[in-house]
Amino acid sequence: MPGEITFPEVLESERLALRRYSVADAASILRLVDRDRERLLQNFAPMVKGMLSPEQAVSFVEEKAADWNSRKAFCYGIWIKGSTEQVGQLQVKTLAWDVPYGELSYFIASSSQRQGFASEAVSAILRVAFGQFEFRRIFVRIITTNKESLLLAKKLGFTHEGTHRNEYRCGYGELHDLHYFSFTSEDWKAGPGGLLS
Repeated sequence: MPGEITFPEVLESERLALRRYSVADAASILRLVDRDRERLLQNFAPMVKGMLSPEQAVSFVEEKAADWNSRKAFCYGIWIKGSTEQVGQLQVKTLAWDVPYGELSYFIASSSQRQGFASEAVSAILRVAFGQFEFRRIFVRIITTNKESLLLAKKLGFTHEGTHRNEYRCGYGELHDLHYFSFTSEDWKAGPGGLLS
């Protein structure tokens, strides 16, 4: 099974379409980053610092395509169904296929927050990872100041595993502690918890 797993190129939930990036999406992801550059610099520094021009946005999309093809990571843009408006990004990365497990990394645009989009997108990925691919574990790493993501992890039934002190230096040079949360196959079998059906 691990050698055959490739995440679907398109995932749909009630309101959202999660879609693998193509080169045609470079302008969309650049607009998304430009609108929230100051906020994203804290949690997504390498991406933000490396995406200052249309050419760099194309390079970003090409890099994500290479990661996808090699099964190193699966990066989705998040769009509202029936709209050209991109509202976020979600990535499955740090994959260990022999277990299997992976890490989630995601953000929703400031203008689209507090509408349940992050919960809906993460839930869609968890359904595929656990329901279809029989993952054993998905984890997230969240800086102490990201209250919204901390609340989301708890809402969706992730378990707090601990805090790694002084582990992440953000784009502003500040050193942050990281909270680790996980969701396991046992959690999945026990019931959906906060997951959307």
